[in-house]
Amino acid sequence: MSLDQITDEVIARQAPEAQSIIRLLLAELAAREERLMARIADLEAQVAALKRTPQNSSLPPSTQHPHDKPPPTKTKSARKRGGQSGHPKHERTLRPSIECDAVVPVLPTNCRRCGSQLKGTDPEPRRHQVWEIPLPTPIVTEYQLHRLTCTCGCSTSAAIPDGVPEHTSGPRLTAMAALLMALFRQSKSRAALALTTRFGVPACPALMVKLC
Repeated sequence: MSLDQITDEVIARQAPEAQSIIRLLLAELAAREERLMARIADLEAQVAALKRTPQNSSLPPSTQHPHDKPPPTKTKSARKRGGQSGHPKHERTLRPSIECDAVVPVLPTNCRRCGSQLKGTDPEPRRHQVWEIPLPTPIVTEYQLHRLTCTCGCSTSAAIPDGVPEHTSGPRLTAMAALLMALFRQSKSRAALALTTRFGVPACPALMVKLC
């Protein structure tokens, strides 16, 4: 017998003590069902809120984190990630040897089969090029502003030359700070950390505020 079949008529046919127990249990079950339905509705509302984005609702764009990825609109392809079988190979074009910063000849010293000493050079060696980013070193220019005294007793100090910023950061450093925070969306602390660790420039969040 289901709960829907337990009517007042069915309960009335039971003993008085049983009627009280049945009605108490039914009331408890009804209250529990109400709590469960409220919980389900709350969870469904939370799930719906998580799925809401500025793209599919009236939420302003500022409510979405700039690094959040939009929900996928396409189903996943059955193809594996990476290069597909049979596709043309893509390799970095070798730079002419004369344009390389350094050319290191590497000659084998002994025969790989008998161990005899080898002599001579290969007119067409296999070329293996390694690309690397140069270590950045900050360029610090000191302008010594002299103060000289005239015979009339007046002292005159040299002014900062035209084109030289009055603050301690040059235009390229200012541009790099703006690039980190605007294009790459880094915080002031992270931008300052990048300038210090990557470029060797003493920086702090307060400097980022002044630069940008």
